[in-house]
Amino acid sequence: MLRKLWFQLHWFMGITVGVVLIILGVTGGMLTFEREIIRAINSDVLRVEPLDTQRLSPEALLRQAQEVLPERQINSLSLSSDPRDAATVNVAGDGPRARRGVNHYFNPYTGELIGAELKGQAFFRTLQRLHRWLLMGDVGKQITGAATIMLIILVLSGIYLRWPRSWKALAGWFTFSFRRSGRGFVSSMHGVVGTWVLPLYLLAALTGLYWSYDWYRAGLHEISGVPMPVRQAPPQRTQEGEAAVRPDHARSGEEAPLGRMGREASSPREPAADRFAQVNAIWQAFEQAAPLGYSTATLRLPQPGGDYQFMYFDPRPAHERAWNRLTLAAGTGDVQNHVRYADRPLNEKLMSSMLPLHSGSFFGMPGRIAMMVASLIMPLFAITGLVLYIDRRRKAQVARSALLQAGLKPSGDSGIGEGERIHVVFASQTGNAETQAWKTAGAFQAAGLAVAVHPLGTLTPNDLKDMGRVLFIASTYGDGESPDPARPFARLMDRQHPDLSTMEYALLALGDRGYCHFCAFGRALDEWLRSCGATAVAPRVEVDSTEPAALGQWQVLLRSLGAAEMDMNGEMSPPTSWTLTERRELNPGSVGGSTFHLSFRPDPGADTHWQAGDLVEVHVPAAVTGGHEVTRLYSIASVPAEGCLNLLVRQVHGEDGRLGLGSGYLTATLEPGQSVSLRLRPNRNFRLDQETRPLILIGNGTGLAALRAHLVARITAGQQTNWLVFGERQRAHDFYYEDEIRSWQAQGGLPMLSLAFSRDGEQREYVQHQLRARAEEVIRWVDEGAVVLVCGSALTMAPAVDEALREILGEERFETLSTDARYRRDVY
Repeated sequence: MLRKLWFQLHWFMGITVGVVLIILGVTGGMLTFEREIIRAINSDVLRVEPLDTQRLSPEALLRQAQEVLPERQINSLSLSSDPRDAATVNVAGDGPRARRGVNHYFNPYTGELIGAELKGQAFFRTLQRLHRWLLMGDVGKQITGAATIMLIILVLSGIYLRWPRSWKALAGWFTFSFRRSGRGFVSSMHGVVGTWVLPLYLLAALTGLYWSYDWYRAGLHEISGVPMPVRQAPPQRTQEGEAAVRPDHARSGEEAPLGRMGREASSPREPAADRFAQVNAIWQAFEQAAPLGYSTATLRLPQPGGDYQFMYFDPRPAHERAWNRLTLAAGTGDVQNHVRYADRPLNEKLMSSMLPLHSGSFFGMPGRIAMMVASLIMPLFAITGLVLYIDRRRKAQVARSALLQAGLKPSGDSGIGEGERIHVVFASQTGNAETQAWKTAGAFQAAGLAVAVHPLGTLTPNDLKDMGRVLFIASTYGDGESPDPARPFARLMDRQHPDLSTMEYALLALGDRGYCHFCAFGRALDEWLRSCGATAVAPRVEVDSTEPAALGQWQVLLRSLGAAEMDMNGEMSPPTSWTLTERRELNPGSVGGSTFHLSFRPDPGADTHWQAGDLVEVHVPAAVTGGHEVTRLYSIASVPAEGCLNLLVRQVHGEDGRLGLGSGYLTATLEPGQSVSLRLRPNRNFRLDQETRPLILIGNGTGLAALRAHLVARITAGQQTNWLVFGERQRAHDFYYEDEIRSWQAQGGLPMLSLAFSRDGEQREYVQHQLRARAEEVIRWVDEGAVVLVCGSALTMAPAVDEALREILGEERFETLSTDARYRRDVY
């Protein structure tokens, strides 16, 4: 339930703020190298040709600038240690620029004014407003702040949804495969690439909130122990478009180390001689106080009676906010205060470096590039998330259409007429119980009654308490087990016994009398319902292989409950004639029973529509059995595109040594060229439809038949992420379809193949041993969304594989695999 809640929250927030996050990500990525871009496109203004003469002194530069700009108050002078850089003089501006001032760029050798407005600055200012406020002022600021919080929730929920339940699975957690395709490829891209950039998104979001909310900013300062800065006028901008006197704290919100930097244009000015007379001496004092040198230094001209303040960067600064601050006394040049970034404690470094942390430059050029890439691929997650959402909606629509085609209204629709809703609950392995459930629901809806249909495995015992009248249709699988899809409910039956005294129910149990535990799960379910106080409106109806007479009893019961007349056998197609065209023994000399490959061609009018995973019902004629006709089910080993129906059949001998009815008929009695009656049986639980996720196929003996059909279908469709785990007795004799399997390996359609031949070594090895030996691979594949198919012996192989998977995956991951319908079995 908690996982489902996080999942719903994840996709809802992704859809809600996806567009905003795309804007924030793309604009943030574009702003990463703003300084470098501005410098590159304004080299004619920001760069000069060095002359043989020395550069003008700071005082001379300031006097020259004042002559060129006589009506403007000069705020600061910025010089670079690079002889090719222009000098920057910041003067008081008008209107919106009064606080920041306006930069003018001078040739430091001649004092000539080169320019003021830089190309690209207006674009990046607009881009920054879009990034911070969506060009919507305070309203946009609130939207971006909320979207940033949702990004944190998206990241945390994504961690939870992908968290590996075993440390062994961590390698697969970060692994992305281009061999996947379709939905599996999109899902892997969304999850794995999202995991790669997850720390970067968390860092960007947690630092981005610094500028969104005062309470968040105050909280960070409180936690770090760094006092909140007093918000003062922002600085002028440098030749790169950044702060001339200090970092752009108006953008970063970091501590403002200097006093008011800009003035109103109308402010009275002191005579130039008073302001500039000490500049050369002060600059010399600065160079003495900073013996390590500087890359860029900015001198802030003081207010009358104030001290001179320098903001400078080391020759190789850590980042664009790694500033040093030096205050020199006017008149004497004595050092009043000197704060170097390198000497600050870590908490002050972090709090003064919020923008470098946000942009990644705190971690150098690799950090900037990583953050830029992560920001620019933000649309990837919105797009892949939307594709996955649409795919889920499409599949839900397909399910809805299936209900409508079955003559049913989807769950939640009102039925015609009055009265409380009737619930039809089914537990199906091969699809027979599900078919009867649709037919049952259709009979009630045809009578104008409201009906809802539920797979038993999607319910809990407590879900039954308020259902009122329920019709259960339950198959028994294997040796008295519940069908695989119903296993989650079956496990709860031993632990939960809710009060169902208000429930009235009827139950149709489907089984095969060839098994000693005939209808065992249906009987167990009936007994459990009675123990919970539910009232049976009629005795349990038990059916052997959809026996018409027994289904007639069920139909009589339905009519007594108000259902319309309906043929419960009408869904099943009649048997059709097929001709045996090939039969060959695959394992002569094996210590096991003889195994045969059989191929059938359809006679005119035969039904040829089946899917990989389906079954075929072979009708053994009475002339062969010596009594009445019997039927036997076999997994189909081919797909319709091959033009034939193939079977893989092992001869079975009874205690008296006689061949079994089905295997004897197919492998000894029936001759090539003769016809046989076959009926195709959908095996919905073992179908994959258009599944694109990785596939692990586990089987032994003739269980390879259905697995071969799936491999043919997958490889033909270009789905090549397949892993076959196959076991038999002797490699030399019992490696069925070896040439074909090796060919798939060579062509890349079967990248993983694990084989276990139990009689070839001193110690017997089976498929479960192969799984344990490759436990890390199993975990990785399952964590990447793999579907696991198991086909073969229900008495030996299936329980052993079940136990091995539980051991490898852990109980929680194994239950998730089952609940998500990614663990499917066809065992016999």
